[in-house]
Amino acid sequence: MKKYFVSMVIAFSALVLLNGCIVSEKKLTDRVQSAIIDEERANGKTLEVTEFSLDDKTGKNYQGVLKGKLDGKDVVFDVKVVDEGDDFDVDWELRE
Repeated sequence: MKKYFVSMVIAFSALVLLNGCIVSEKKLTDRVQSAIIDEERANGKTLEVTEFSLDDKTGKNYQGVLKGKLDGKDVVFDVKVVDEGDDFDVDWELRE
């Protein structure tokens, strides 16, 4: 009985940790997207995001692609993010 209980606790803990990572990455993606939109707005531009994902992860570094419309024109940005926990650094560059 004790083995069964310990196994269940370990399995539950792993499930909670895995779920926490997924939620954190989704939250980071949402925060980065908002930051890019806000920065473009501050520069007098309107960005409508149609697709955004941070697919490539190496440690705290993420890379992804943001697609959308910048002042009505179709654009694609390459996005790089360094996740610092409570904060993040983001750089995005327009593909030509």
